[in-house]
Amino acid sequence: MTPETQYDAACLLAIAARSDGSIATQETEQLVSLMQRGFAIKESAALQLVVRALDDVPDTQGISTLLQNLEFALDRKQKENLIVMLLEVVAADGVKDAREISVLDKAITGLKISDTSMDRAYRSYFAQRQSAST
Repeated sequence: MTPETQYDAACLLAIAARSDGSIATQETEQLVSLMQRGFAIKESAALQLVVRALDDVPDTQGISTLLQNLEFALDRKQKENLIVMLLEVVAADGVKDAREISVLDKAITGLKISDTSMDRAYRSYFAQRQSAST
């Protein structure tokens, strides 16, 4: 994944985290962890990416352009991984918010995620949650 694509993905995740009006500490920590794991980058680079994305993306405006860029840049597996990352961001603060779910829905549509890919993403997300809790 190119640095530009990583940045676009970070911006999408930042939009989801910020969509409920604020970013909880857990969401910021989750964003850094996701960038580090998902992009195989060092923690300091992940933190810089998150800070840059949070500074550059004040709200959900521009999400369509991000999704177009990501739809063309990512393969099916990368899109599924990004959806799993979005699910983790949405769940990070423990609060279900319709605005966060709306960002997730827009991402699913904009990335042209198939039902089969969504099934795989959900299975992966819930398997990670279950293994983390045991």
